[in-house]
Amino acid sequence: MRQRLTSLALALLGLLAAACGGSESTPADAAAHDDAAPQVDTAPQEDVAPQSDAPPQQDAALACADVQAGHNVNFTVDGLARSFYLDLPTGVGSGGPYPVVFNWHGLGDTAANMRQLLSGQVNSASYKFILVTPDDSGVMVYGNNINWDVFQVNASTNREARLFDEILACLKTRYSVDDNRIHSVGFSLGSILTDMLGVIRGDQLASTLTFSGAYLSNSANTATLGMAGALVSWPAPTTTNKYAQVLLHGGTTDQYNLGGIVTVHFDTFAANDQTYLTGLGHDVILCGHGGGHTAPATGFGPAQVVEFLKDHPKGTVTSPYASALPGDFPNYCTYHAHQ
Repeated sequence: MRQRLTSLALALLGLLAAACGGSESTPADAAAHDDAAPQVDTAPQEDVAPQSDAPPQQDAALACADVQAGHNVNFTVDGLARSFYLDLPTGVGSGGPYPVVFNWHGLGDTAANMRQLLSGQVNSASYKFILVTPDDSGVMVYGNNINWDVFQVNASTNREARLFDEILACLKTRYSVDDNRIHSVGFSLGSILTDMLGVIRGDQLASTLTFSGAYLSNSANTATLGMAGALVSWPAPTTTNKYAQVLLHGGTTDQYNLGGIVTVHFDTFAANDQTYLTGLGHDVILCGHGGGHTAPATGFGPAQVVEFLKDHPKGTVTSPYASALPGDFPNYCTYHAHQ
């Protein structure tokens, strides 16, 4: 009986992953849209045209010295070949130091598509930065490919944390990187990944921003997942770095039903995490855009993402938004001070 229950719970974990991206809307040429209409696609794009700066596919392992703008493949981390898109600001070889923004896609989406959320912003007049958009490696749970290694988390061996480590180390050997401005952004399962990095790599992060995510170290969240929640294993946060975070969610329609067993509510996760994070000493901007499971959101597009990151370098304990949010932030966002 115990084995049967474990199998069922593993299947539910696979369904949870589907809730974090299987039918979600995703970024698509976000810079081309204005805030008058939703800045979303209706489905994950698998047919994004190849970028002109993408290097040819390589059979050999990619050395750090070979990393360049575009699509980098066969970048080996702990024996596993990984790939990622790298977007560089003009003059990166001689200027700096530059911020680095990691940008993680949702389940069933692609890095090529997620890249478009922020690639048009790397030469922002107020905040030039290096953008890293990783491809997933695929993690199998009871026959389900859930893309990212985010459910059974070991801080030293986690695939995505180790990819973060090695890409960041490589960038530091190639370019002038600002250690006080390392950020992470994600959507859905990629947001859960960003939250995971906050737990196990939080001392390296300046600030984070998530569309429809969840801290699975927060018992208030895992308690809503039934049997699947019992199999989630995250360490408790130990960071002394009180990074600020924007928590975006799509309101009451930002949800997924797990086969009639339990419904995942991302608005509930966001509310839980606002209390959780402020209790741990982090400032939070909570934004319920009401648009369902989508990214970016009407009124909160790439420009607002970059503005928040710029305004929150590492070491920011009290947000500059404590007295008032920026004028271009939508009125569905509210500031919540750390305790």
